[in-house]
Amino acid sequence: MFLTTIAGAAPVLTTGTPGNSYNVPPYGPSPSFGTLYNFDSLTPGTTFAPGTYAAQGVNISSPDGLEVEPYSTQSGPNYLVDTSANGSANISIKTFGSEEVGIGIADSDITANGAPVTIYLQALNAGGVGFGTVYAETLPTGGNNPGNGYFVFADSVYDIYGIKITQPVGNASLYSGLAIDDLQVAHTPEPASLALLGVGAIFIGVLRSRRSA
Repeated sequence: MFLTTIAGAAPVLTTGTPGNSYNVPPYGPSPSFGTLYNFDSLTPGTTFAPGTYAAQGVNISSPDGLEVEPYSTQSGPNYLVDTSANGSANISIKTFGSEEVGIGIADSDITANGAPVTIYLQALNAGGVGFGTVYAETLPTGGNNPGNGYFVFADSVYDIYGIKITQPVGNASLYSGLAIDDLQVAHTPEPASLALLGVGAIFIGVLRSRRSA
């Protein structure tokens, strides 16, 4: 692991357990929190140009493009894959401010040349820029679900606005690419909602002032 330090930056990466679609019934990721985006409602084979996949409060982009693939080894049945031609990846997941953001990552490049492939994870700030620690991680090579991992950025305040995932080296001979599934976000109120709450608080304060006058 190597560090990029910023004063006041606090996001910390923890490792959870990915979902497993091979179990009957399949189970989702652990820990479980917030809103789950598992891409299961999307049609396999659907492609997205960079930055065009969006759900409520979430935007996922890659300069290589993204594609929906079936038969996810995590919670199933679908996942998103970076369509890089050489097995590398550069994915940005942008959300509203949150205390926790988690993502499942899978890659069969884990067995390329007998050595694990390293991926790099960093939290994003409100401007969509990586900040804090850059974590170098390898996906597990054994167990019931090899090549799969689940990673959660956590913070004591609402300053995590997504995750940046990079993989400089892959294996173009394998049909793999870096895959993501089971995005979880502990959403905070959207800016418009916060503004409405503020207006409501002011209105209530005015009413109370009038009643006490």
